[in-house]
Amino acid sequence: MSPNDVRGTAAQPDADLRAHPPRSGREELGGLVFLARTIDKTRAKLQGTLGEYKVTPGISGYLFEWLGITEDAFTSAVAASKSDDDVVAWLRANTDPSTYSEINRRLLERGIRDEAHRAEILPRYPSLADRPNLRNWMDIFDYDDAWMFNRPQPKTAP
Repeated sequence: MSPNDVRGTAAQPDADLRAHPPRSGREELGGLVFLARTIDKTRAKLQGTLGEYKVTPGISGYLFEWLGITEDAFTSAVAASKSDDDVVAWLRANTDPSTYSEINRRLLERGIRDEAHRAEILPRYPSLADRPNLRNWMDIFDYDDAWMFNRPQPKTAP
């Protein structure tokens, strides 16, 4: 979150994903990429402000699977938390931090497999119709977030 961002606080960002996107999947929290985004989506789900986003199925589901936790357990931890730090503490107590580096590698390398997969996901991500070169999920999420909220496109998107 930038210093100019007035949503929420550093401890617990505002979770109304009808008004703004979740944090970038690339943002690292507690040693994991995609965790901050998953927390944002889970908080939004809990308060009924998820908008067009979903927690699972998708990359957050892979994060849960590879961490060896369930979405329900994670959701309970987020509901009981007062801050991101509380969620990170719960995660470290319930997962193996030595796996985080490999999980990050796997998450950062995920992408569209082939043209059939692209055709399958196009209805969910219509912004991709104009960007056939986008293959990596982190690039896709950043681009789609900007597209959904009519903001300037991120510089990381090819």
